[in-house]
Amino acid sequence: MFGIQLRSLLLLSLILFVVPSDIVLASPGGASLPVSHAHGRYGLASVVDYALDREGSADIATVMALGDAFGFQRNQSETLAFGYVDAVYWIRIRLQSTDADSSAWLLELSGLGRAIDEIDAWLPGTSGQLQHFRAGDAVPFHARRISHHAILFPFHLQAQQPVELYLRVKTNGTLQIPLTLWSTEHYVESEHHDSLLEGLFYGVLLIMIFYNAFIYLSVRDSSYIIYVLYLVCVLMFAVSLKGVGFEYLWPDQPWWNNKSNLVFAELGVLCVLLFARSFLQTPVNTPIINYVIAALILASIASFPFVVLASHRIAAAILSIQYLLTVFFVVVAASICLKRGFKAARYYLLAWLGVLLSILIWVLNSFNWIHSYWVGAYVFQLGTSIQVLLFSFALADRINLMRVERESALKLQLAHSKRLVSMAQMFEKFVPKQFLRRIAREGIENIQLGKAEADEISVLFADIRGFTSLSESLTPQELLNFLNACFTRLDKVIHEHDGFIDKFMGDGVMALFEQSPDTCAARNAVMAAIDMHRAVAVYNEHRARSGYAPIDIGIGVNTGSVIIGTVGSSERMDSTVLGDNVNVAARLQELTKAFGARIIISEQTRSALRDEPDLHLRELGSVPVRGRKNAVRLFEVMNADSADLLAQKQRALPRYQVALECHRRGDWAGAVQGWRECLASAPQDSVCRHWLAEAERHLAAGASAP
Repeated sequence: MFGIQLRSLLLLSLILFVVPSDIVLASPGGASLPVSHAHGRYGLASVVDYALDREGSADIATVMALGDAFGFQRNQSETLAFGYVDAVYWIRIRLQSTDADSSAWLLELSGLGRAIDEIDAWLPGTSGQLQHFRAGDAVPFHARRISHHAILFPFHLQAQQPVELYLRVKTNGTLQIPLTLWSTEHYVESEHHDSLLEGLFYGVLLIMIFYNAFIYLSVRDSSYIIYVLYLVCVLMFAVSLKGVGFEYLWPDQPWWNNKSNLVFAELGVLCVLLFARSFLQTPVNTPIINYVIAALILASIASFPFVVLASHRIAAAILSIQYLLTVFFVVVAASICLKRGFKAARYYLLAWLGVLLSILIWVLNSFNWIHSYWVGAYVFQLGTSIQVLLFSFALADRINLMRVERESALKLQLAHSKRLVSMAQMFEKFVPKQFLRRIAREGIENIQLGKAEADEISVLFADIRGFTSLSESLTPQELLNFLNACFTRLDKVIHEHDGFIDKFMGDGVMALFEQSPDTCAARNAVMAAIDMHRAVAVYNEHRARSGYAPIDIGIGVNTGSVIIGTVGSSERMDSTVLGDNVNVAARLQELTKAFGARIIISEQTRSALRDEPDLHLRELGSVPVRGRKNAVRLFEVMNADSADLLAQKQRALPRYQVALECHRRGDWAGAVQGWRECLASAPQDSVCRHWLAEAERHLAAGASAP
């Protein structure tokens, strides 16, 4: 725990069991202590006489008149401590100045002497008569002769004259009376250094409070705010116990001054436990100790009424037990955490070991096993400052370790993400990402069987002409090389027009084009079909240079509503597009063989196209399509034809429309005549040749109009 608290309460616990509350030593009162102004400072504990006022009713006149008969005994120890008491004691100090002149002196009660409830002092003035002074933490601050947080009584010693000083002390709680005699000049010099060191101590605490509060606002780690509260308790306990609070903060509230150190001590216990639980993460690292710490937290909260309302003796005893248990279990918890690899506990544990060492040194000094005024005056501030700094280092170390762990976790997560991205990219090679956006909105690991939605899209089917005979002349590896080379070129064109391949079907592909506010799916599909033929033309040039025969493709495009979803089973599923409009697109691709056309589109696709002056279309008529009851009105896209053939078709277009109308009415003679005229203008027009053969067949059979 913070230095001053633990020093006071732990030492008092030891005194409670070591020194009886009404200690009586056998030796009688002793001779006067010779003092010299040149020496400047005297510790008086071992040269004072004391007597217990059992009734608490004696006055100064009675005590002085009775002298040794009042029961004065010489204290034989280097400390004047009575343990936990509720009593009145009289202190007598016999001095004799060895100076040639009268001198000014100060009698100081330091340390726990500031916690005594009431102190009355009768000391000689400049003329030798006794003066009455009052002080104590239950006496209003303004009643002090010297306005100082230390308890100081001024007096004078006449040259070469013996004198007796009397103090009456009354308290309910621990009673230690550390008496020091100072010459005025020496005290001023010592006070200068003491004030500087105490100012540094308070400065360290204030800096740590603001620094850690700022860190909390930055990282929002609850350990920091608990630590800030702990530092506030340390600071307020220090100013309370040192008398600074009584001097500057609550000078007219003796009751609160008497209780404030106990209240801040109890709050400090609570903060220590909460800080240990948060910093050491005891619920995870030490579950069993965590239950003990939780019980101590509840006990600390429940103890507040006793601390405030009970006597100082009972409250201090409760706090002593709580501190001993708290320090023990937080040190055990830190040791276990460190042993289990929680490296952040190293500074935390070191901070507590430093505090325990400073407490041990102070206790040894208090019992005169170590002789050092400096230890008694400053070991606490030093121990507390070291603990505060080490706790801050521990917090910073934990943040740093968490940062390193987080960076390691991020690296692992990044590597895992890269693997997932790689898997997703590989998965997209089998299932297009456009499909995944629809069927796997929550991730590919959450694809659901049977998930479906309707949409308006354009479907493109493409097929390689003469693939069967071509495959017979190639080895299996050559066949795969050919298909991959061809499909790579077609896939690139499809993607350039915002489409994607849904399936490869032997020698053919099925591609989809989605509608959006900024794009026309029908136009993208038709333009992709045109550029696919151009890509095949370039590919044929490469094949020709390699000694291979050229290839050709036929493409059908239809636009309409379809169902997009997943089919299969829980063990094996596939993405698919279903609906009548998909079947129509497949049939149009098949009809390109019958018509000898390169690209055929449906009436739905034609209607979806905007005014497209760069597209050259002509109607193919209404044709029965397998799987449909009604005939489908078809259109040929002539942009994929050679420039010569396109020019021929455009010249013959007026005759073509007349022949098509005759064909539609069943005027087979007129149709035959018209188709022959078209072929005369465009001898390479395979569509006219197809319709001519159809019309001649009907004319020979005497059939009526379809």
